[in-house]
Amino acid sequence: MFEQNDLAFNEKTEKALSFLRSVGVIPIRRASVNSHHHIRFSGMLVAALEQDTTVDLRSRKQSTLHDLGVTTVLIRWLDSAVEQGILVPANGGAIAKGALHIGELFQKTIQ
Repeated sequence: MFEQNDLAFNEKTEKALSFLRSVGVIPIRRASVNSHHHIRFSGMLVAALEQDTTVDLRSRKQSTLHDLGVTTVLIRWLDSAVEQGILVPANGGAIAKGALHIGELFQKTIQ
């Protein structure tokens, strides 16, 4: 899951995961079963933050995500992150679609 030699990234990912769980973006229920998905989601946000880039959701179609091997609850987590201000859609929308900028709250919490 984690690259063992990147301690700083791993710590930020764990901090992000704790934060996302505390605000309800990622559920705590069934964490032991789905932790690999939760860690990947948190790591994706940390990577976007560190690389100063956006998280892009080109399609909200679940079959597309499934074909890519991505958990289909990703859209729910992204929508929740938008609602909480963790991600900010470039199009000004209220749902996760297209380019999603990392919000200030997440930036301040993780860095």
